[in-house]
Amino acid sequence: MSDNSQGDFDQWSKEQLDVAVNELINSNVFEKARIEARVVWGIKDQVILAQVRETSVGQGFRWLITGNSVPTDHIESSLAELPRDAARHFSLKWQLGAENVRNLPHDARKAMRHLDLGEMSKQLIRQAEALQELVSDESLW
Repeated sequence: MSDNSQGDFDQWSKEQLDVAVNELINSNVFEKARIEARVVWGIKDQVILAQVRETSVGQGFRWLITGNSVPTDHIESSLAELPRDAARHFSLKWQLGAENVRNLPHDARKAMRHLDLGEMSKQLIRQAEALQELVSDESLW
């Protein structure tokens, strides 16, 4: 990657990471606002994987995924040792999530009638499959 390309990626990934970390703070995933985050893998304009932790907690961290082609999501670090494993986990998580949306009971569907649950499910599947393609590409890891 050229210096200019690396600089573009660094800028883009920082912007993505800042937005995603703020989402986690606003969603009370972290109790403190002192957060340390670092990108560990990514493809510009598509996706980044990061490790995020509260500075006061010590060694524990959460895997965070965000970007233009994926939803922002997070998992405990104990669920994946390496970035590629984390990406694989997110892909499976989204596939299961799509299946859960499809199988919602009638009452739950009725309560969420303002949402297009079919489209939500299809979108999650598309994102999971696209991420799985990246996971399967040896040249990216």
